[in-house]
Amino acid sequence: MLAESHEPELLVGAFDFDYGWPGYHALKDAILGNRSARAVREEWEAERRNYPKGALHLRIADNHDEKRAITHFGERGALAAFAVVLTMDGVPLLYNGNEVGDATESFAPALFERLSVWWQVRERRPEFPRFFEAMIALRRAHPALRRGELAWLRNSDEDRVLTYVRTEGTEEMLVAVNLTNRAFHGTVEATGAGWVEVTPGAASSAPAPLPALVLNAWAARIFRKAK
Repeated sequence: MLAESHEPELLVGAFDFDYGWPGYHALKDAILGNRSARAVREEWEAERRNYPKGALHLRIADNHDEKRAITHFGERGALAAFAVVLTMDGVPLLYNGNEVGDATESFAPALFERLSVWWQVRERRPEFPRFFEAMIALRRAHPALRRGELAWLRNSDEDRVLTYVRTEGTEEMLVAVNLTNRAFHGTVEATGAGWVEVTPGAASSAPAPLPALVLNAWAARIFRKAK
């Protein structure tokens, strides 16, 4: 069951997870340039302090209460937001045509009316179905991205870039997402050797040169290491 409101006590016995509104607003503000990317980590840490151990949160970039992600963030910014949603801990929300880049408005009064998904828009935004098909397949193939523990990693520009690692059993998955329209050339505090890039569409599966890290504007990169 899903709790609508942001009340930690509801997850003690009544609900399985809730809307992760503070995390959504931090992600939205970071992409729009109103807050640092650090805000996403800070809200996550607040969740850990204030909620019961093991509580789950819906990871949101788009839903019926807000502007469509593609409208709010632009096409590339929306994909950066969904990269976070699909790789953080919690339950990712895909809403009403996200997977084809549909921007059909759902806020009131459309919230109370029937508006069909415009599936044909995939021909104009082919990067959206490619992204979602590949990222969902990656989640399915790697348990660490679905249920692994999350630990934040420091990087050389935490005002713009999120870096974290998901760990499950013998597998580690390192995720880096640039939440801005400027390229990032820096470092991430990735420990040890043996990281291999598994970003969908990556040109090479050779060992990654971490801790050096390059991210294009709005880009996400994912690396895997087996212990």
